[in-house]
Order: sequence, then C-alpha cells, then structure tokens
Amino acid sequence: MDRGALPPTLCQGHDHPHSKTRKGSLLLDNWRPISLLNNDYKILAQILANRMKPVLDKVDESQSGFMQNRHISNNIRLILDIIDYPELVQDDSLILFLDFYKAFDSLEHEFIFTVLNKFWFGQSFCNAVRTLYSNSNSSIKLATGTSPKFSLKRGVRQGCPLSVYLFLLSVQLLNSHIKLSSLKGLVIANREILISQLADDTALFLRDASQVSVAINNIQPFSKASGLSLNLHKCELLPVKSCLATSIHGIPVRNSVRYLGIQIIKNDQSRCSTNFAPIIDKSQKIFNHWLQRDLSLKGRVLLSKAEGISRLTYAAQSLHVVNTTCKSINKLLYNFYGKIKLTTCVNQ
Repeated sequence: MDRGALPPTLCQGHDHPHSKTRKGSLLLDNWRPISLLNNDYKILAQILANRMKPVLDKVDESQSGFMQNRHISNNIRLILDIIDYPELVQDDSLILFLDFYKAFDSLEHEFIFTVLNKFWFGQSFCNAVRTLYSNSNSSIKLATGTSPKFSLKRGVRQGCPLSVYLFLLSVQLLNSHIKLSSLKGLVIANREILISQLADDTALFLRDASQVSVAINNIQPFSKASGLSLNLHKCELLPVKSCLATSIHGIPVRNSVRYLGIQIIKNDQSRCSTNFAPIIDKSQKIFNHWLQRDLSLKGRVLLSKAEGISRLTYAAQSLHVVNTTCKSINKLLYNFYGKIKLTTCVNQ
C-alpha cells in the first residue's frame, strides 16, 4: 500500500449488469452494474470506510442517504407538507427534481481525491484510497463467460463498502455549492428551504420560475468538475401552487411526480389510493401465483413479508393510510393466510 501498488487480483471485480425495469431492458441506460469483489478487497475497503464515519457529521442535515438517524421518509414528507400547505408559501414557488446521468458510475476519480483533501483527510489515507482506485479493474459477466479485463477510470463501485461514503462527501460539495450560490429558495413560515438530498436524488426548492435557469447554470460548473452531468430529459418541475406553463427552461412542469418510489400528487384525497392500489394489485398477483403451491403457514408469512408487507410499510411511512385501504390490505393478507388446508396446519 505504501508503494502505491496492490496485487492485480485484489482490485479485480466482476460486474453483473442488472436492469432497472423489464420494459426498458433493451436500452443500455436502464442497466446498472453491481460489482462482485473479493473478500480481501472488501476487508481493506471496510477498514477505510470505518475511518471515514467520524467525518460524516459534516454532511448537511438535508442529506438523508446512508446516514444514521436519518430516514428516506423525511425527504418525502418535506415535499408533501409543502404542497399540502401552499397558503404558507409566499411566492409561486416550484420544486425542481434533478436527475443525474448514472451518478455512481460517472464520478471522476480525481474529483474524489480532491474531495478527500477538502475534508482534511490525512495524506496516508488519501494515498490508500488512490491506490485502491488507481489499480482497480473489472470484467463484465456475460451469458457465455466474462469479458476481457478493463481499467476503471471513473465511478464508484456498487458493492464496495467505501463507495457510499466517498459518494456522500462528493455530493456534499454540490449541497454546499448550491447554498453558497445566488439561488433563491422557497420561503415557508419565514424560513428558506433550498435543497433536499438522498444520495444523488436531489430536489431543489425554488422561489419562482426565474430561478430554474439560475439553478441549472449553477450546477453546470459542479458537473464539469465531478463528472455528474444532469439528465435534463428526466428532470421535472412540480409547482407548489398553480402554474400555467407546460415547461420552463426545457424542463416539463408536472401535476404529479414520482419521487423516491412515491407518487407525489397535490390531491391528498386520492394520494393514498394512487400509491397503494398498484402495490396491492401487484401483491395480489404474486400471492395468487404462490397459492398454486402447497406452502406452509410459516412459508406464507415469510412470503407476504417479502413480497407485500415490506412495500406497503415503505409507503405507509410517508403517507396517510385511509380506512378503506387498511381493509383492502387486511383482506389481501387474510385470504392469503386463510387459504391453507386444515391438514397442513395440523401437521405443523
């Protein structure tokens, strides 16, 4: 490590591509690589990651990703609370949802090393991280074997214990850059709110439509330095009040936006059914498929937790669940647990 070199096999990884969605599996942009790394590398990376943890308290409170005592529901509830009480907002404010093109895979290595120096990490630590990344190489898992090895010149590996912390500190510079810029944020109850982040999922709260171009122009220097480029085709605007425009600065204005797995809509009466109905329908199809098999009661409970209850719980952490939805969920689970042979229960 002191010599800046490691055994070739230690930094070698195998990337397994995974599609984000079945519908768009033919598009390369919808695939993401998950890196399989050897144990020696992961032990070394975990040691370095543990040394980084004390520095994470410098990450802004508006960042919830991979942070202790912070939860994804905080980001969602912040947006829902703002659009539920528009009368408290002084201006015709908008929420800009940013999308960075393959953020984990695009982060420049030199930018990472600059970030470590910015947070005053020691030279030995910086050299250790540089050695890991300078020697890293990978191959892609194919149906017929693996591709030839190639060096990695940018990006952090999804599967490396060190990656999330390096990425958090890197996007913290975006947070600081935005807050030090001339960008004017949304004012609610005499308090200005400007940014909310969960890893690279970033929402900007803008005072009015004129701030959209200011936000995009302020992000461009960060994009050039870090390698995280905006995907303007996937960025969206959600007005807090009303907005007659259909697009601003080439970014579409929506009445509904999907953010962190939750459909954000202004109508709080239909918000519950809009989010829970697809989950219940999907769970029902999965349960119907498994009902064809003679599962034990324990097996059904385990399956329901993995394929139904976990998704419902995630949505319920951020949304108000009405009584009709609760009854639908109870009926779904009761039918799945109840359709089991009496002899099966006795045998257990």
